[in-house]
Amino acid sequence: MAEIIGLILGLIGAISAALYLWDRFFPIRRLSWKFAERAADKIKEQMTADAFSPTLIIGVGRGGAVMGALISACLGYRPLIVIDRKYIWKNRDRCDDILFRMDIPRIYLEGVLIVSGEVHTGNTMRIYSEYLIKLGAKSIRKATLYYEKGATIGVDYTGHEGTRKNLVMPWMISKQYVRADRDPPKRELLQDKESDEKYD
Repeated sequence: MAEIIGLILGLIGAISAALYLWDRFFPIRRLSWKFAERAADKIKEQMTADAFSPTLIIGVGRGGAVMGALISACLGYRPLIVIDRKYIWKNRDRCDDILFRMDIPRIYLEGVLIVSGEVHTGNTMRIYSEYLIKLGAKSIRKATLYYEKGATIGVDYTGHEGTRKNLVMPWMISKQYVRADRDPPKRELLQDKESDEKYD
């Protein structure tokens, strides 16, 4: 019995090492639309298992608009709004703020799902959560297509977790796509280095 357990653990270790090396030497840089669609369905299944049924989906920026719409479709239908944000750079430090603030009828604040395309630090999610608490939201959950491990704010539902900082999302359809959350010099560098490799 001990030999079988040792064999299983050794196999798991070998698979983990192989996956690490593959990710290390063959990094995926672009996620596909198919991946986003599957992720939305996965998030729907996670919410179902959690017995959470949102009364309102709030998309954060363009990525949140896309993923929020996909999740809403997977649920059959849920009301969806998109609230964009703005970034102010001071000495290369980023300050986040909500661009459009609005009153939301309380009937929609029973269970709010905040959706973004990607979460790296979690600061934007924190700002939106605080804003919704002030509006009187009773229950708030967070979802994202891509969650970077190590973010300071946890997310309830994720399509994929990893350590990559500069993945290209499906909706970033050209090098003209401006990522305002990036430090301007880094943004230009990323646009020059984008690859067409896809993660399906």
